[in-house]
Amino acid sequence: MSRLISATYHPNIEVAEFICEDGRHLLRSGGTLPWRINNPGDLTARKVDGVPAPRKAKGYIGFATTRSGRTFLIFPDEDAGREELKANLKRLHGDRTIPEAIPIYAPKKENDTEKYVRDLLKTSGIPAGRKIGECSDAELEKIVSSIAEIEGFHANADTRKETWVAVSRINATDGSQPLPGTEIILQRGGKEETVKSDAAGRFPPVIHPADKSAVHVKVADPKSREAVTVGTIEGDVGKDFNLLARFKRWKGVAGSEKINSSTHGQRKPMSYVVQPGDSLWKIAKLYRTSVEAIREANERGHDRIYPGEVLLIAGSGKTKSGHRPSTAPPPGMAAAKPPAASAPPSPAALSRPKVVSPPPPPAPSGIRPSDSERSKEGEGKVLALINPVPGRAPWMPVAIAEAKLRRGELEITLQDKINYHVEVDDGLKALDGPSNAWCAAFVNWCLMQAKYPIENLGYPNRKVAKARAHGFYEVDGPKEKSEKTPPKVRNPLFVELDRPIYGAIAMVTSRQGHGRHVGFVYAKSGDEDLILLGGNQRSQIRFSAFAKNLRTQVMVRNKNGKAEIRKSGSSSYLKYFIPIAYYEQAKKDLVEPGLNEANVVSLNLILGIPPEKPGGRKGGLSEDIS
Repeated sequence: MSRLISATYHPNIEVAEFICEDGRHLLRSGGTLPWRINNPGDLTARKVDGVPAPRKAKGYIGFATTRSGRTFLIFPDEDAGREELKANLKRLHGDRTIPEAIPIYAPKKENDTEKYVRDLLKTSGIPAGRKIGECSDAELEKIVSSIAEIEGFHANADTRKETWVAVSRINATDGSQPLPGTEIILQRGGKEETVKSDAAGRFPPVIHPADKSAVHVKVADPKSREAVTVGTIEGDVGKDFNLLARFKRWKGVAGSEKINSSTHGQRKPMSYVVQPGDSLWKIAKLYRTSVEAIREANERGHDRIYPGEVLLIAGSGKTKSGHRPSTAPPPGMAAAKPPAASAPPSPAALSRPKVVSPPPPPAPSGIRPSDSERSKEGEGKVLALINPVPGRAPWMPVAIAEAKLRRGELEITLQDKINYHVEVDDGLKALDGPSNAWCAAFVNWCLMQAKYPIENLGYPNRKVAKARAHGFYEVDGPKEKSEKTPPKVRNPLFVELDRPIYGAIAMVTSRQGHGRHVGFVYAKSGDEDLILLGGNQRSQIRFSAFAKNLRTQVMVRNKNGKAEIRKSGSSSYLKYFIPIAYYEQAKKDLVEPGLNEANVVSLNLILGIPPEKPGGRKGGLSEDIS
């Protein structure tokens, strides 16, 4: 039998759905819940921030949330469920006897605890005074079998039903975020059923009919309210589909074919987030417009662009009459190598810094109608998208737009306009001050604007963690009753990477392994440094260079015999993190990290921050660290 690799539960129809490694789906109905999910002990899943997050449980392949709101572990088979039940009993109740353990394992509010104890002692034959941890493997097997019997694992065996089927899934989305509560109509033969998407934008699975007939998917026309067919599900192989609700388009994903993906007429101006390696020519070619049209829409007289910048793309998506499609670069631009997205040169520089153009990003960032905030100064320039465009590091356009808006304003006056501590609710009240470092608050604020979770609900000291650079790596975890202080655990909201990618959260780390500062990875500065965009860097939002690794300062003597620094040292190194929800895209980004070579001075000029004057503020990278 092929291996079951994942599972979910549909409480509305009381069906457990297992996905097999060969692509088939196994549906289990009838019997009892413990049997349907292979959980003979009715083991529940620990939750963090409302999401199942077991800390020590092993062998499970999914979660089953019932109509009562309780969430249980799903195992691939009965043996896996029994093994975890034994491990759970030894781990949590090894120092207790059965009469001591059961009131905790099966509390009174949900069970007849006294009867549970009597039945378990009787059927297992274990003495009431023996601790569970002192039981032999054979005795533990008896306890597990008795618990399975009491929990009803073997009950209603005559109603059990297992069906192998082809199943398709539909997700409601606007192209970047799920759309809960969206209605569709499924037509099977002459019958129609209206279903709604859940909080994650998912509709109940669509089971392919046994008679091989088609299932037609319909949506209500927004004007006439009449049901319109937007796609058909049929065949012997299940597929995943996205219902692009905003555009009333039905699109197959994960290898499925597109259906009814007709183009639209005149389109509204769209917003596009520049990705590493982009050029105006590439963008114009991608969206069937011209470099001149993009320049005009964005009121600029040059071709320089940089990652994270937001451009308006106007027009119908078709080339203008008399204008050839942009299959070749416009006059004056080298055909073989269009300039990549980079920073403008410093006015003092005689030549433009060399730009290393990586291959295009693994997926286009996407476009959407331009719902943009305008500058408070009334200049009418696009500053930031209200809803970040999907693509690489969706939080980066937010960070860049905020940096451009603040133009290097120092924290002592910036806090009168916006206080990132207050915005993320980390407990601190001011940006200015020796104990009010706001680098982590700025990073969390950008993530929050991009709709990523930043707080571990249910964790102790969870607000404080949002104010500290080290909080992206390690936080105080949930405390067991036997523990006096909360244990230090890895922050479950973030995943550590072994090397940098564009937009990664970089934690400046001391020799002792403690985080001192955080910012977003933006570009390279030579072979040994990275340029981070962050807050509280010289008391501003700005670009600064940081050493990737620890290094020793190298001193030499000049021709006059005076010692001078040839190579600056670094007492810190960088760790890299990304939100766990971004992990799948990050795996693609690691293949092409998207890090251009750039110049810190040139980048800061974009933000309106002039170069440091000779004899001005002294100090190196340490002044950038909060």
